[in-house]
Amino acid sequence: MKTTVDLREDVYYYITTQFGKRSLSKTINEILAKTFFAPGGQKDMFGSCKWLQKADLSDLSDERDHDL
Repeated sequence: MKTTVDLREDVYYYITTQFGKRSLSKTINEILAKTFFAPGGQKDMFGSCKWLQKADLSDLSDERDHDL
């Protein structure tokens, strides 16, 4: 299937310098496939990012922590 995609200038430059202009569609398809079809990939699209750490109660600040 063919479609038109507008890429940011920096993304286009990076892909073309790393993989070449002839590999543009293939590279984008591989990136999207890894993102969407990786285990848990679809959950991360609209949820929290994988690389963010989970917060717990010790991470929260308390009003007593602030000098007023």
